[in-house]
Amino acid sequence: MNRVLSGLGYAGLGITLSFLLIILTFPSYTAMETLYPIYLTGLIAGFLYGGFRGKANASGISFILGFGITTLLYLIWLNFTFNLAYSLSLLAIAIVAMWIVSSEDTLDIALTPFSYFGGFILGNLLFSKVELYKIEGSVMSIFMSGVIGAVVVLFISLFKAFVENTRAFGQKKNNL
Repeated sequence: MNRVLSGLGYAGLGITLSFLLIILTFPSYTAMETLYPIYLTGLIAGFLYGGFRGKANASGISFILGFGITTLLYLIWLNFTFNLAYSLSLLAIAIVAMWIVSSEDTLDIALTPFSYFGGFILGNLLFSKVELYKIEGSVMSIFMSGVIGAVVVLFISLFKAFVENTRAFGQKKNNL
């Protein structure tokens, strides 16, 4: 299970780096069919590296959350009327889940926002042919959950690591 979570965390990093590479090198009018292999390469390379060499826990959960929330929001907006409360409630679920999950080390904490954003990118790639812009507010809701979610997940991971380290330091000091 640890290898899978680590692989997912690095897969999220790989797809995020692919996204940044595409933004820096390709013009905005490039067809998605040209970009899919780049995304797929980053996803697979990251998964293989993380599965065999990496050690991460929180970033793997973060990738699952980013992908799951993005996918759920697309499904909600395709079937129901727009309501910002749905996005905020799913974002709250991500925050609670990331508070429960413990990170392996500092590198895992650093990978977490990139991994969440990678899951968000993968969810968007799956629904890239859907004309969601016709539902007012829905696209903004999805991007809010992706971008703000990545930032919030980073702060939650950092804060939780700080609290755990402070608690461990306090116990060590009391034992002396």
